[in-house]
Amino acid sequence: MRKNNLLIYVLFVALGFTIFSCKKSSTTTEPTIVPANIFNSSINIYSSGNDTTLQRFLNGKYNTIKGSLILSSSDVIDYKKYFVNLVEVQGSVTLYKVPNKDLSFLSTLRNIVGNFQVSSCPELVSFNGVAALDTIGSSLIVERNPKLVNFAGLEQIQKVSSITVTANPSLVSFSGLQNLTTMTGSLGIYQNPVLTSLIGLTGLTSIGGDMNISENPNFTGFTGLANLLEIKGTLSLTTLPQLKSLSNLIPVNDTISSISIVDCNGLTNLQGLSNIPCIKSNLNIVSCNNLDNLTGLSKIDTIKGTVVLNKLEKLSSFTGLNGIKYIKKDVRISECNGTAGLNGFALLDSIGGDFLVQDNAALANFKGFEKVKTIRGKVEILENSSLNSLDGLENLKNARSSLDIYYNSNLSGYCAIKALVLSGTAYISQNKYTPTWAQIKAGNCSR
Repeated sequence: MRKNNLLIYVLFVALGFTIFSCKKSSTTTEPTIVPANIFNSSINIYSSGNDTTLQRFLNGKYNTIKGSLILSSSDVIDYKKYFVNLVEVQGSVTLYKVPNKDLSFLSTLRNIVGNFQVSSCPELVSFNGVAALDTIGSSLIVERNPKLVNFAGLEQIQKVSSITVTANPSLVSFSGLQNLTTMTGSLGIYQNPVLTSLIGLTGLTSIGGDMNISENPNFTGFTGLANLLEIKGTLSLTTLPQLKSLSNLIPVNDTISSISIVDCNGLTNLQGLSNIPCIKSNLNIVSCNNLDNLTGLSKIDTIKGTVVLNKLEKLSSFTGLNGIKYIKKDVRISECNGTAGLNGFALLDSIGGDFLVQDNAALANFKGFEKVKTIRGKVEILENSSLNSLDGLENLKNARSSLDIYYNSNLSGYCAIKALVLSGTAYISQNKYTPTWAQIKAGNCSR
């Protein structure tokens, strides 16, 4: 009996405790969120004479700017005093010619809904001072800052739309952006003379638009991009004389829409692009004078745009394109003066556009092109000074447009195309031997 009484007592106490707890929780209120105190305009400071606007912002204890914040004065202004409460800018933030050495005057700023642009700030070394900033809703634009060394201070940023970095003569790395993982737009890096790599972008896994790197004379490679898995636009590399390797791009998958590599004389091959099975648009390789093969492209089986191979002085063959079965638009091969044939197109079956072969000094024939059966556009064979025959084109059965063969000073053998069914007109002139199309079809096709 005593045990039963004890049990009843324990249950009573527990029930009382539960009721008490429920009553307590029902009367507990959530912490109130202080609403934004919004300055319903933009702030544009172009001289120290605008301090009345700044004073009004301070006196009103505003913490949010509905419009944009534009500081475009080289005057020394104590911005930190005025922006002591600033948390959010619902437009863009532009700093132009601001003389400050750091950005501590924006130390409380957490959110920029629009762009964050920093241009021509003569003393700025980094982004130190904006440690609270965790959101840039649109683009980060950094240009013409003579002392900027890196991006230290932006460690909270994990996502931006796009980044454009232009003409910063002291920029050595992207340190400070190591927690950035995703870009929904493009990455553009232009004219930064001492930048050698992409160190600092280690966390970046996705670029939603183009990656365009251009005119950075000491850029050697993609160190720093070890975790990048996708580029959803064009990979464009232009005028990078010291670029030696693409190897850090190996993890990038088949999201690339097109590849353009122009004036990159340090490259000898394209290893690093080996995980790309399809190019959704164009392949453009121009003026890479030390590129001796196309190794690195061997997984590609389809190119849905145009292929341009131009001014590749040391290219000895097209090895690397041996997996391609179909090119949807044009193929243009010109001034590839080290190629005696077209070896490397081992599986190419058809070309959906024009086929232009022009001014290739060593090209003697079309050996290596034996699998091609159909060209749906115009065929143009022009100004190839060593070309002596069209051998290699024996299986080309259909050309859906015209045929132009001009100014090939040693060309005398056309028999490889005598079975070709031509939908348009043949124009043959100014070659070593210049038969008519009727003569070629009749077998009078060589001298």
